[in-house]
Amino acid sequence: MYILADSRMPETAKKELEKIGNVLWLHDEGKAYSSISCHPDIFFCKVGNELIAAKNAPQKIVEQLQKNNVKVSVGTLNIGSKYPQTALYNTLITNEYVIRNTNIKNPDLEIFSQRREIIHVRQGYTRCNLIHLKENAFITSDRGIEKELLKRNCKVLKVEAKEIQIPIFNNGFFGGCCGFYQNVLYLIGSLNYHSQSSEIQHFVESFGFEIKSLYEGPFWDGGGLLIIDDCSK
Repeated sequence: MYILADSRMPETAKKELEKIGNVLWLHDEGKAYSSISCHPDIFFCKVGNELIAAKNAPQKIVEQLQKNNVKVSVGTLNIGSKYPQTALYNTLITNEYVIRNTNIKNPDLEIFSQRREIIHVRQGYTRCNLIHLKENAFITSDRGIEKELLKRNCKVLKVEAKEIQIPIFNNGFFGGCCGFYQNVLYLIGSLNYHSQSSEIQHFVESFGFEIKSLYEGPFWDGGGLLIIDDCSK
């Protein structure tokens, strides 16, 4: 198992994450503005057990993944330093849906839209704001995303973003605090530091999953944890 993660997360969380799998740490290379410059979901879009990488995604990480039999396709577009160029690959793709702001054009993702319903949302940082648990179950910190998913009879929990930390800005987003693998939702933070702790725990456990907190502290937005197996699994 390989985990792509922001190298700036709290040290305790980093140590816990390294016990779980092979962590590839993203560092600030000045390709996006500072707050999100190490975020995996800015440079990579996860589709099943495959990654679509921006053209200027960290080359060493792309090469290391490919060397270890992880399927990574390098796209045609570079991430820019400002929005919306920072959100080109910030999309959530499930077996049924492609969820993104379709005004932010990216031909590298169009192939995945052929057999899935496209859900347009106003939020450009879609993956930052959204985590998919299974089938039609989602957690988001964006009201607009919640509204669109509810139209499709999805089960959605809306989590307050004001209690989520991120460098520089007042608050981060829930999707950026976590990653999902098998039956575990890994959370950069502790439920003890969020007012909706019981709601979050109940929602996740109602689908047969558990939550593992990586450190005892407030939710911390690191652009998500992208967790993936090599193709030999």
